Amino acid sequence: MEGWLQWEGKVLPAIPVDIANFSAGGVAIWVDPKLDIRPGGHGVLITQAHGRGCGYRPVKGCWQVKGAKRSLVGLAFER
Repeated sequence: MEGWLQWEGKVLPAIPVDIANFSAGGVAIWVDPKLDIRPGGHGVLITQAHGRGCGYRPVKGCWQVKGAKRSLVGLAFER
């Protein structure tokens, strides 16, 4: 599943992400390894719901594991 991330109040450009895993409390996403999605930072995850427009979820950065070709980032849903 694909989506976009608006991070730290920067509306544009939205960061394209590949969603690795959803859970009740958050989401894991794949991003470009050059990006720093710092723990404690805040943003909005945008996903496209088929036939229902886009969904917007406030998220908080929890962790990031950097790889050579992409990084895995854990985000917690904020309530």
